Amino acid sequence: MWNEPITIESRQIGKYITIDSMERAAHHVLQEWPREQSGETFETAKRVLLDAYEGNASIESARSALIAAAQRKREYFSSKRHN
Repeated sequence: MWNEPITIESRQIGKYITIDSMERAAHHVLQEWPREQSGETFETAKRVLLDAYEGNASIESARSALIAAAQRKREYFSSKRHN
């Protein structure tokens, strides 16, 4: 679990996803991230998330990388849990 979950937009307009763990973040990036919205920030987030999952990077660096990628594609909503 992350200390503070982050909430980002889903592919459905008006729907949000709360990500509160490395597992959920990795799943989102690898399975749900729109392929047409890739780029350097996304690739960095993917690499750091996988490194953190394997214990080779900090969880906080993975969380920060995911936030940066989500902000880059303008889907980041907040670092607070939303229902």
